[in-house]
Amino acid sequence: MKAVATRIKNRLFTNWHTMRWVALAISVFFAAMGVLYQDVLTGFFSAFFLFQALTNTGCMVSQSCGVPASRKTQESTHSEVEFSEIKES
Repeated sequence: MKAVATRIKNRLFTNWHTMRWVALAISVFFAAMGVLYQDVLTGFFSAFFLFQALTNTGCMVSQSCGVPASRKTQESTHSEVEFSEIKES
């Protein structure tokens, strides 16, 4: 149980980079707008961005949506093509 608490604490308090702060700011903005306009949908957007910022997940925050670079070397896949000449008589 203590290991789980340590893992959660590490995830919450480490690796705070710029996009994680931006997600937190967007969450606070949507929370303020949700309370000001009494809009539930805006509150859900706020909760979504807050979850991404706190857990360091999602495309905006953790670079996890990027396509990984290919580890294969680009070898020539083309082989020599043999042509035969056809003559009409």
